[in-house]
Amino acid sequence: MNKKVLIITGAGLAIGFAEALIYYNLGKNSKGEKFKFQVPKGVELLKTTGIIIATSLATAALSNILENAVTDTPKSIPVIA
Repeated sequence: MNKKVLIITGAGLAIGFAEALIYYNLGKNSKGEKFKFQVPKGVELLKTTGIIIATSLATAALSNILENAVTDTPKSIPVIA
């Protein structure tokens, strides 16, 4: 596997998990109570992690496709003199 894909996937996992925790805690603390940091448990944590992995892989794949499309060098056309 390409190093860039691994780096993008890893960064996506880290940022995605942090983002998911922020949204989870905003939802859990929306009733105006004192803010309490929580981490989802059990099946909810597994579902959240699965979604984060899927979106990170999709981001890495799309980034790789776009990078290849932009950086591909055109084939040389022979010049006949």
